[in-house]
Parts: sequence; C-alpha cells; structure tokens
Amino acid sequence: MADTMKAALDQTRRQYKVKQVPMPDRFRGSALVRVRKTGICGSDLHMTNERKEPQSLPSGHEVAGEVVEAPPGQHRIRPGDRVAIEMIGAGRACMECYYCRYGQYRHCRWPAPDTGGGFAEYMTRRPEGLFKLTDNLDWADGALVEPLAVSVHGLRLGGMKPGDTVAVVGSATIGLAAIVAARAFGAARIIASARHPQQAEAAKTLGADMVTGSGKGELEDAVRNATGGLGADVTVESIGGTKIDTLQQSVDSTRPQGKVIVLGGFRDPLQFDFLKPMLNEVALVFTTCYGVIDGKHDYEVAIDLLAKGGIPFRKIVTHTYSLDDIQKGFDTAYNKSSGSIKVHITP
Repeated sequence: MADTMKAALDQTRRQYKVKQVPMPDRFRGSALVRVRKTGICGSDLHMTNERKEPQSLPSGHEVAGEVVEAPPGQHRIRPGDRVAIEMIGAGRACMECYYCRYGQYRHCRWPAPDTGGGFAEYMTRRPEGLFKLTDNLDWADGALVEPLAVSVHGLRLGGMKPGDTVAVVGSATIGLAAIVAARAFGAARIIASARHPQQAEAAKTLGADMVTGSGKGELEDAVRNATGGLGADVTVESIGGTKIDTLQQSVDSTRPQGKVIVLGGFRDPLQFDFLKPMLNEVALVFTTCYGVIDGKHDYEVAIDLLAKGGIPFRKIVTHTYSLDDIQKGFDTAYNKSSGSIKVHITP
C-alpha cells in the first residue's frame, strides 16, 4: 500500500485543488476503505463559501466504497465488501458513551478524530459505520444512501404516520429524499415545492402528487386547497440557509397540532415569530443525520428501500465527474441552469 493518495482539498473561494496527501490515519478499530463514489452535498457548497483557510483533510460525506482492510477481531464486514459509509456518527463513534449505547451515534461524546472524507481515494471509519450494499445496488446507489437516510431519520423521528398528508418545502436532494421516504412510509398525499424545472420533474417522478413553484404562498395555498383548508399533517423543511422564509412557509402549510420536521440547516442567527406555531400547537422537530430507531439504523432502512426497487432515486444523479475534475463538479452543482440535481465524484 502506498504512503500517499490523491485527494481534493478546498482552497477557499470555491476552488478545489487535487493533491497527493498522506493516507488517512488508521485510528483504533478502523477499517480502510477504497472510495468508489461520493456525492456533492448542499452542505459542501455552503462550507466552501464559508471556509476561511485551505483544507488539510478532504471532505465529502455521501460515500460508497469497497473495504480494503478490516481491523482485528470479529466484525460484520470484511475485505471486498461493498458498503455505504456512515461517516459522521457510527463511523467514528466510541460505542461506549450514553448516546452510543442508545444508537444515537451522531451525539457521541468521545468520537474518534476525523481522518478525512470521500473526495479522496481512501478513507478510514469503524466497521459499525459501514453498511453492506445489496447485490442489486451499484456505487451510485450506495452514494445516495446517506441523503436518503437523512430524510428517513427525519420522518421516523418526527413520527410521520401512514395516511398523513405531507408537504415538502424544496425539492433539492434532501427534499426529494423526503418525498421518497414519505411515499414509502405510506403518505396518502404529498405536495412539494420546487425552484428549478429539473427539481419539479424529479419530484413528480419520485412520488409527489402535486408540485408547486417556490414563490411565497404557492405551496401554502396548494396544501390548503388539497386539505379543505386544514393544512398538512407533516411538513418537511428541506432548505435551511440564511433566510427564515422557508421555516415560516412550513408553519403556514401545517395544520394545527401538526408537525414541522426541520431538515434544512439554518446557518445564521435569524429572527422568527413563534406566536403562530405556539397558538396552533405546531411541533417543530429539529433533526440531523441518522441513528437507530426501533432497533434499526436509518442507513439500513434506506438501503432496504433502494434494494426493493421501484424507486428511481438514482435518476437524481444528473452529472458524474472524476476526482481530477472535481472543480467542474462543484461548478456544475452550483449552477442549476446546468440541469444539475446531484453531482457525483468518482476517484
């Protein structure tokens, strides 16, 4: 095994440079994985805008890869296994603290140090964070497990029930994943908003019964018209960002005593009027990443959904670039006029 590998490092200002860097550290109990496919997440786009110093470790957390070396001992993975990599929680978790004992690895009190992500040729994570792909799933499917697991986790934690009317604010990757999960979990009706034509088309393909534009009042009016003025049982906010508008839109789309599941990351301190959700007893459920619910990890649920077939989630992958061309990948992911939804990088 070589001492170095190829990795793409953000130089700030949306500029990536591919370099030879040391192989990732093999922390105690970690496996070595050859990266096969990594998705560019919306958070990757946000972070490259905010980063003040060049990276020393590669990012990229929507990863599928092949196990090269397993740590000593008995594990559920072995060399040659094709896996989706849960990087943020179980892949680094101590497995001993209060949260790990309950399967909430994202909140681990003593995680292993970050050794780098999927915009590279190799990475290291604990076997507990490596989830085997079924034979009918390829690398592109594997790299979609992470974003699907985010929405699976949100709807499971938020208590969505079969027969619910679900509204989805935004149809980028996480919003589209929420549509897939809501349909799989038995939603009676799904109404989504979309900003770009390719997102609207994908939302319909993946199971939305109605898709509106993203303008003020469009989704709210459609939800009220579809429910006799009542509102959605569950609304998923999938956008976040630096404005509060989409959270307000989510509250306005939700019936009294309904739920708003917040999947989008709001990155700045923002003012919000809590009076309406308080008077209407609307629950705001903030969720992040994934974990174990009812004895099953969200990654396992996501893999099961993809493996059953019938869900054309992979169609959201509109562009694929090599690691050497990652700059083109980021430029394409930023530029929605390119028709991009999900951009994948292949080392």
